[in-house]
Amino acid sequence: MRMNLFDKICAVMAIVLGGIFLLLGIPGIFLGCKANFTLPPILGVLPALIGWGIIKSIIVAWKNSSTNQTVTQFQPPNPPETEYPTNTTFE
Repeated sequence: MRMNLFDKICAVMAIVLGGIFLLLGIPGIFLGCKANFTLPPILGVLPALIGWGIIKSIIVAWKNSSTNQTVTQFQPPNPPETEYPTNTTFE
């Protein structure tokens, strides 16, 4: 499943909102936090778009993780064996 333009826009808004929550949450551990905001009627749809970005990104990640279950196919090949001299004398 690939993300179309609408999904990408929603995901970007979700990342921005997640970053804001992360930045507010760090001092919120010690100080607590309180948020209150009002959006006008046209911008009132932003929480729905951000929520869609979060849900869609989880769905895409979930489906991509189920197709890549084996790790052995991504392992690098074994390096060639090196022969070391056995008869060495140190003077």
